[in-house]
Amino acid sequence: MSADLRQRRAVSEYSLLLHAQGFVANHDGNVSARASSGFLITPTAVSKRVCTPETIVACDAAGKPTSRGRPPSEVALHVGAYRARSDAMAVIHAHPPHASAFALAEVPLGPVTMPEVFVSIGEHIPLVPRYLPKDPAAADAVGAAFAHADVLLLAGNGVIAVGPDLETAYLRVELVEHFARILSIARGGVGAPPPLSERERATLTELRKKAGLHRGAPAPAPSNAPRAVDAVRAVVEQEVRRALSGEKS
Repeated sequence: MSADLRQRRAVSEYSLLLHAQGFVANHDGNVSARASSGFLITPTAVSKRVCTPETIVACDAAGKPTSRGRPPSEVALHVGAYRARSDAMAVIHAHPPHASAFALAEVPLGPVTMPEVFVSIGEHIPLVPRYLPKDPAAADAVGAAFAHADVLLLAGNGVIAVGPDLETAYLRVELVEHFARILSIARGGVGAPPPLSERERATLTELRKKAGLHRGAPAPAPSNAPRAVDAVRAVVEQEVRRALSGEKS
């Protein structure tokens, strides 16, 4: 089996897995793997459920197709990731529901306080500002954020992860979704997780370094990231004042 066919089969396999896990719907999401002269990527307007090896599109480093088929409108995300990270051999973009809810509300998923998640994907999961499909500026924004992390939230969109292979990239998407679900349950029920101590943070950061995963200081969050949280807080405070004063809503 040729290397090209092996990669096409791998891209197809993880495309089908995203659909099976409920991380994509309709034509959502895209999967790619670096190739000798660019990368292979799932096509536009095709459900990940039916992205067979024959449908996978070859692109050059700039995202221009070099085989039959058309790349997705979000190909710039993959271009930016590969351009910024010479170690990235795979990129997965998906819409896992819980993590995508945070992205849609533009609420950061962090600081991370769960030790396993901290070690695997870091204390901060950068939130990249909103970019519409086909916006070339998305490549630079995603590339800059990947300098500090292996997985990102895309404001108003979903999740994107890089890895040395498709399995690692997929596991990072899966872990972010798992963490987002746990965090949603905690914040909505038992309470917000307390912060880690400086000693705990230092210990976990050292474990990341030993595993070769640490990428330095996190990218700064966009200035508008907390606005959804502030809006909810304002509504809650207003209702509390009304209740205390006996005023009807």
